[in-house]
Amino acid sequence: MNPASELRLRDIATSAVLTVVPDLPLRNAIQLFVDAQVSCLVVTEGGDRPVGIITERDLLRLICAGYAEDKPVRSVMSAPLLTVREDMDFSSAQALLANRAVRHLVLVDEVGRLRGVASETDFRRHLGHDLFKAIHCLGAVMDPSPDMLVPEHPLARALEIMASTRRDHLVIGREGRALGIITERDVPRLMASQVIPERLTVGDVMSHPLYTVGPDITVADAARRMGEAGLRHLVVLDEAGRMLAVISQHRMLERLGVVMMEESRTRLEHTLDVVLEATGVGTWEYDHRDGILSRSQGLAQVLGLTGSDIHEPLDKALLRLDPDVREKVGHAFRGTLAGSEARFSVDYQARGGDGRQRWLSVRGQVVERDAAGQPLRSVGVAVDIDAQKASEAALRESEARFRQLTESLPLPVSLLDARGRSIFMNRHFTTTFGYTMAEAPDLDSWWNLAYPDPAYRAEVWRAWDDAVRQAIATDHVIRPSEYRVRCKDGSYRIIEIAGVALGEHLLATFFDVTEHREQQLLLEFSNSVLRRISLGAPLPEILEDCCTQIEARDSAIHCAALVLDKNEHTLRHRAGHVMAPALWSALEASLAAARPPEPEPTQARRLTLPAGPENAPVACWTFPVVSREGPLLGLFALCRHAPAAAALTPTLHRYAEAAVALAAVAMERAGRESELRQTHHGLERAEERLHAQLDELRRWQQVMLGREGRVLELKREINALHARLGEPPRYLSVSTEEDAP
Repeated sequence: MNPASELRLRDIATSAVLTVVPDLPLRNAIQLFVDAQVSCLVVTEGGDRPVGIITERDLLRLICAGYAEDKPVRSVMSAPLLTVREDMDFSSAQALLANRAVRHLVLVDEVGRLRGVASETDFRRHLGHDLFKAIHCLGAVMDPSPDMLVPEHPLARALEIMASTRRDHLVIGREGRALGIITERDVPRLMASQVIPERLTVGDVMSHPLYTVGPDITVADAARRMGEAGLRHLVVLDEAGRMLAVISQHRMLERLGVVMMEESRTRLEHTLDVVLEATGVGTWEYDHRDGILSRSQGLAQVLGLTGSDIHEPLDKALLRLDPDVREKVGHAFRGTLAGSEARFSVDYQARGGDGRQRWLSVRGQVVERDAAGQPLRSVGVAVDIDAQKASEAALRESEARFRQLTESLPLPVSLLDARGRSIFMNRHFTTTFGYTMAEAPDLDSWWNLAYPDPAYRAEVWRAWDDAVRQAIATDHVIRPSEYRVRCKDGSYRIIEIAGVALGEHLLATFFDVTEHREQQLLLEFSNSVLRRISLGAPLPEILEDCCTQIEARDSAIHCAALVLDKNEHTLRHRAGHVMAPALWSALEASLAAARPPEPEPTQARRLTLPAGPENAPVACWTFPVVSREGPLLGLFALCRHAPAAAALTPTLHRYAEAAVALAAVAMERAGRESELRQTHHGLERAEERLHAQLDELRRWQQVMLGREGRVLELKREINALHARLGEPPRYLSVSTEEDAP
């Protein structure tokens, strides 16, 4: 059998509960009491949802007040119903029975379905007889009965006495000798028999013979006999056979609960003493009348005190304290405790018997006063907090080192608590963003300052919340993510934000990657333009791309690309923003006037032009484009309608310088390609002239060859004529050629 401390209601309850529906007639319910010999019926709806209960005590009330047998059970049941969970421990359940003055507990599961009923009999049956040995005095469980009722006493009046005094039994007898007993268990039987109480006496219906015991019986033996006989009451008789009292099951369980609580309290007190001694906690008592301070053995051991030092006058005890705290502690004992608050708490250092100073946390209050309200006795505890103070000092030193470390970090750092409040920001945070902790005291303030656009702020919040949740669920590290942060001066920076969860705090780090991203974008821009140059893109197209990239960095800038006309020695617009004629003329005049005797074409120059179309002064920055050999090829003009003090940002300078270098490559390539094309055209024209001359020579050659053949023919004819005349040939060469083999 399980010990009482391990028992749960499910272990002792009856699971086979007899239930009835709310509409069942009362007569049927009464018959169920008699047939099943139960002490209660649970009223349920839907088969397993308890809504009420009928007990023997309810039937006693009904038989006294009168009842109609055809009334439904719902009209007489006890409701609302007291239900408990089936895992409730035994001690709590028994305390609940006593506090609510009930004898049955209805068990339900987590969804309210009926799981059983635990009665006082169930408690007694599962406790075991040995447990009742803790009750040493039989008188503690005896229920002194009022005067016995004689057998002729009217039954109706006896039942009224039971109902009004909430007694569960009455003893019937005469002249001190018990003859029988009436209990609540008899009531269902009387109602089922349809007796009329006014017409019967208690002698007519009492249960007899009685089960009696002597005054020397032990409580454990009494519990055993109740279980064997299936009874709830035992009548105690003296040696002469006269009734002394009644041992009731109800009283026995009540007393057992008290004994168990006393034993628990004793165990707790012993455990508390052990814990106090092990944890360095001691108790003290101060007698206000004689001024004596008494310490417990545990406190004396903490302070290293022995003998008479354990109990000493308060003034002597104060001498163990430093002079600067004696008055404060003395006032706590004498002044505060004597006042209306009558309690104090103070921490101080005291010197022990070994001469060593130890930190103590002392608390006390008045527990006894005289008739005039003056304190007589105060008690309290003293906790050894020496190790705690040392830990606090070490923690403060660690926090100081941590603060110094974070202050000196070369990147912004912020520390937040569990509610998102800023605890710390290092100097680099304010240097980078411009915000102080007063301006951004919490996350909400930071969101509004750093992300003024509501849509982007919502996007950032969702991303950050997801990152924090994932970090908490894994390794408490928030992975770096990039965000576009607005600084106090209105500029925007690309920040890589990461963090780590430190207990209930969050350490956030901010890494400025703006310059890196700008360099990356500038490199991508340069590579893109070089790729277009290598693919032979037209020069205006390349220059237009450069102007577009520069204007994308600052929407207030208008960029124009100008190319030098070598023939006319003037600048011609080739790409970008087309300036108004007035501004164009002013720019040309300013450039001509600003040209030094020995120009330095590689240097950028700022010019101030007259008012533009918006009637605002125009600031213009020119960036010359020069070849590797030195001649000026053109320039980029960056103009802005702004105050004279406005300056270009470093990013725009870098983009303009990159555009100048790229444009120089493109212009030189275009120039070389133009020269090559011109040379090629010249060679083509020379080749054409040469071919024409060759054709003319060939024509003359043909003409000359035709004339030579005619001459030869004439010479032959003359030689033939001379031959006919018998003269030698005139042209020997012709004859020789013909005669030659």
